[in-house]
Amino acid sequence: MVLLSKVEIVDMVERIKILNHLGKIKESDKLLEVLEKGVTDPYISDYIYYSEMTAEEIADKVLSYKPIYL
Repeated sequence: MVLLSKVEIVDMVERIKILNHLGKIKESDKLLEVLEKGVTDPYISDYIYYSEMTAEEIADKVLSYKPIYL
């Protein structure tokens, strides 16, 4: 797993939101795949598409995620 920095996460989230707004879904999906591989929080797409959080708030939430290992 490659972990992304806060700046990279914010940039990608903002680009995904812009691409979706412009109707460029394929490009948005490709970028989302890269983002999902670069963070440990499995709910990143929910934060982008189903919340009112800003890109910075999403990055903070994702970076604070701690997986539970059994």
